[in-house]
Amino acid sequence: MKDPFDAHTHEPFMMDQLLPLVVDYAHANGYPTATAAMAAFMAMATILQHKGLTRTDLMSVLDTTCANHDAPEGLQ
Repeated sequence: MKDPFDAHTHEPFMMDQLLPLVVDYAHANGYPTATAAMAAFMAMATILQHKGLTRTDLMSVLDTTCANHDAPEGLQ
């Protein structure tokens, strides 16, 4: 079974469905893509906190994601 918490497990969904949905929404409504992405992020963060993740958990995930994004391609 794939690790449900491994971002790579969900990469096809994120790249093929989620990202185009956010970008299309932004373009269709005249918003910058970053604004639509931030709105989606805030909504998901709110849902995750309601489900029990703490602010510390969310910040840890964000910090890890940012650190991995800046890593050389083979280490991402």
